Amino acid sequence: MRMVEHDYGSAEIVLPVKPKLLPGLDVLERGDGQVQFGVHSGHSVVACDVSPDILSALRRLDGSTSTTDLLALAEGEHHAEELRDLLTELTELGFLEDADEPRTDTPVLRDASFWSLRTGRTRRETTADRARYAVVVHGVGRLTTTVACLLAAAGVGHVRVETDGLVGEEELGGGFSDADLGRQRRTATAELIQRVNPRVKTGKLGRRPPDLAVLADAVVPAPELVAELVADGITHLRAGVHDGRGVVGPLVIPGRSSCLRCLDLHHADRDGHWPLVASQLAGRRQRADLSDVSATAALACVQSLRALLSAERRPPTWETTLEVDAFDGTVAHHPAPPHPDCGCRPSAGIPPMA
Repeated sequence: MRMVEHDYGSAEIVLPVKPKLLPGLDVLERGDGQVQFGVHSGHSVVACDVSPDILSALRRLDGSTSTTDLLALAEGEHHAEELRDLLTELTELGFLEDADEPRTDTPVLRDASFWSLRTGRTRRETTADRARYAVVVHGVGRLTTTVACLLAAAGVGHVRVETDGLVGEEELGGGFSDADLGRQRRTATAELIQRVNPRVKTGKLGRRPPDLAVLADAVVPAPELVAELVADGITHLRAGVHDGRGVVGPLVIPGRSSCLRCLDLHHADRDGHWPLVASQLAGRRQRADLSDVSATAALACVQSLRALLSAERRPPTWETTLEVDAFDGTVAHHPAPPHPDCGCRPSAGIPPMA
């Protein structure tokens, strides 16, 4: 838990015109003149020796009062400077946003508050970032549908699901209802995404390549699809649920990271019979409990957003597979480095992601 020290020197922090705490953050009294913002010890902030007049001003951080008027609530110049320092600290940490910013056609995402704290991007910036993304989800099953809906709810501008066939009973609970049984899966999925977020596009991307492809549900992604994505230079992320465990990753950036073939080659090194087994599992899905699907979909959605955001920094799925076990309550990280027999290492002059 951090302590506010009120020492900024020449730091140039522009205070919001009408400061507003991020949705979900509260002003919490701790006693002994201490005030806490946030709950988690890794992100919360505690201000000490807070006088009653400053506490009264802090309780008006709802966007209805200007910074000028807030400072006027402080009793005396010394308290006004303490309040200004505290507002500066909260602004620098990303706890405050400006309610006075002009409105845009796209509403600011309500669910991006704590994403902002982790990334340093404001909710407004995050909204604009995600609206520009295009993601294609390949698969047949509840995980495919759930990941697509979560991406739509997160504000991704274009979510296309590449699927086929008819909706079956095993897919109920992932967004589909009894009324969807027997319908064309592609149409029913697109309508479901639109219900989640009417602003999201679901049609074909045309000539524009997707920013990310998610390979969902298949125990082993179809080799021909993987080969096509690699040939087209499209970043892709594997996600599935196998034997009650969710698997997300590795993230593949063709020419810059290890690939899914590397994963298979490493598996074959450990189990010489794996190539024959994998050939039988290619493109096949395994029925999974809804709780496991939900846990895996949440992880896959957030890691997809991390992959889209990470232009320079490596996300957790970089040359790594994340395995979530909801029963044991664990998330394991399994390295997935390049295999020496694959040849997918970065070409000369193409640096790997930092």
